[in-house]
Amino acid sequence: MMRSLKLGHWVALLCMATVVAGCGSTRETAWETTEGAGALDEASKAKVADLLQKANVAWDGRNDINQAKAAVEYLEQATALDPGNAEALANLSHAIYFYGDCHLRFDEENPDLYKNTHEEGTKAAEKALAALSPAFAEKMAAGSRIEDALDALDRSAVPALYWRSSNLGRWATLESFATLLSYKDEIRAIMEFCLAEEPTYWYQGPDRYFGIFYARAPSFAGGDMKKSAAHFNVSMEAHPDYWGTRIAMAEEWAIKEDNRDLYEELIDFVIAGDPDVIPYIKPENLCEQRKAKILKEDIDEYF
Repeated sequence: MMRSLKLGHWVALLCMATVVAGCGSTRETAWETTEGAGALDEASKAKVADLLQKANVAWDGRNDINQAKAAVEYLEQATALDPGNAEALANLSHAIYFYGDCHLRFDEENPDLYKNTHEEGTKAAEKALAALSPAFAEKMAAGSRIEDALDALDRSAVPALYWRSSNLGRWATLESFATLLSYKDEIRAIMEFCLAEEPTYWYQGPDRYFGIFYARAPSFAGGDMKKSAAHFNVSMEAHPDYWGTRIAMAEEWAIKEDNRDLYEELIDFVIAGDPDVIPYIKPENLCEQRKAKILKEDIDEYF
């Protein structure tokens, strides 16, 4: 029954797509609200350093929801004092993404908090980009499309761009199909920039993102299942023990292609694995194990 409903849902969406593509929700971007940063006095510098240290300690314990939230809060406080700290702002966007993806997504009673948290992650990354490049910020504040302002950025912008796209894509997906379509061009342009400048970032993240992008998008909007599989495979071959790629491929590719065998292979690998295989990302791999167990329980809803 679930599979039939999903098919009917996609058919309806495809029929409406040309109408709704221009009707997605919009959001206020951070380059419309970011104020210029001034020089910090010594007391403020010391306070920022202390907050960043506390954020690092909390981040190490991010598998615990309270520690993940604390990391976000410390980074928010630090960047409020030092709004020109592009690295801290990019780290804030990353921390927000983890807090949403690995904790709030499992809270079915508060979907708005989950969605709105990813919008906050998007804004943090936009502030990071504005801090990195005044020329980029000026273009965006003047109304330029982000695709046309990327030439003001360099490789140092990849972390902020990557986490902006990750948060924005999740927010748009949770907002509506029309909203997701309305952002597809800018997300694709940003990820093409990331792929060209630093393809290995976050365990071959740009390839993983394109695996999701090409699988999720309908064909009329650039979707291509062969391209999706190719990008997923590049990411998995480069970093087989970063399990987020396997879970993404199971969710986005295997279900859409009605490939139950691959779906089971991907999630069973994660369930059976040792999350400490890469110690730094043990919290991420524990998160992916949690997702895998849910996908295992729900398999008959998809196939």
